[in-house]
Amino acid sequence: MIINRTTMGKISGFTLVEALIGLALSSAIMLGVSQLFVANAKTYNLLAGQSAMQESGRFALGIITRSAQASGYKGCFSTNADTHKTFLADIPYEFNLDQPIIGYEGGSTTWAPNISNSLPSTVGTTDTHVYKSSGIGAGTGIDITTIVNGTDIITLNYLPQKTHRLKIDMPTNTADIQTATQDFDFAAEHIVFIHDCEKQTFFRVSGIAGDLIEHATSVDADGYTNANILARFGAFKSSAYVSAIASETYYVAPSEGTNNSGQNPLSLWRKSGIAPPTELVDGIEDLQIKYGVDTDNDKIPNRYVDAGAVINFDDVRSLRITIVATSINDVDGTSTPTHGCGTQYCKPGTATDGLLRRTFSQTVALRNGR
Repeated sequence: MIINRTTMGKISGFTLVEALIGLALSSAIMLGVSQLFVANAKTYNLLAGQSAMQESGRFALGIITRSAQASGYKGCFSTNADTHKTFLADIPYEFNLDQPIIGYEGGSTTWAPNISNSLPSTVGTTDTHVYKSSGIGAGTGIDITTIVNGTDIITLNYLPQKTHRLKIDMPTNTADIQTATQDFDFAAEHIVFIHDCEKQTFFRVSGIAGDLIEHATSVDADGYTNANILARFGAFKSSAYVSAIASETYYVAPSEGTNNSGQNPLSLWRKSGIAPPTELVDGIEDLQIKYGVDTDNDKIPNRYVDAGAVINFDDVRSLRITIVATSINDVDGTSTPTHGCGTQYCKPGTATDGLLRRTFSQTVALRNGR
């Protein structure tokens, strides 16, 4: 076999050195592309975290602000007069429009003011329950052991916009109350409010039949027995309204969900009336409220204090609400996520979890103060 060495010498290809250089260049390109992808992913996580944090903080602050502005609203009745009640027991805190604001400094096992003095408990000291220990609303209280230690709790009471006007005058003060509508937002055993521009009364609903609201003298194990059927003011006219009472308690507790690190982020929770607590906004780490107290009766707050330092909540004229919002997920795994959070509100030991944080604050004047 004859080999043409001239032809063989013209065959070209990559040398080992050239192949190694090409491999190094392609590796460098792939590394650059990978780093660009990782950087873009971090940027996306950062922007998504910032967006969620902004939305959560503003939404949570807006919700509490609206409730605070509505607190103490009693319709057209004067806000400077006490209300009448028909039952023997004290008005439960969730229905007491005469004390539309009450705040607490949350602790692991105790609140200030003392929880036992103001909020009834049905499960040791862990259930800040509504007024019933049995029947409707039983077992729907707040487990205070879940509330983040050092955060604040506030309850705000007011009349909602939905009302039920009387269809006819009550013939007597013991007669059933006939209304023009039947789409009631309350039921038997609920405490409701009948009011006009001259008088108002709390009473316990003993039953509902069509458009008739019954308020008979009846036995109730918890002491909310109608003992004086609207007798103080007599029968109400058709110009009166019957309303449920909006009661909203806000606090911070762990979320029911988990983030990308497998942790339960903190959330803003709300308990409305006798319904179970509801998780409103995730990514809310802290709630701090200062109470603007009027010390010289000129309707202007003279100083801002914690709830435990308020002697009489009737003297509160404004609220200074501060919320710390966080991103839900660890945005980049760093240990310095302190974006815009004031050190006076950042909670110790939380700046190593890769979460973004920002403080939102607003001062709210109370429109319906006593």
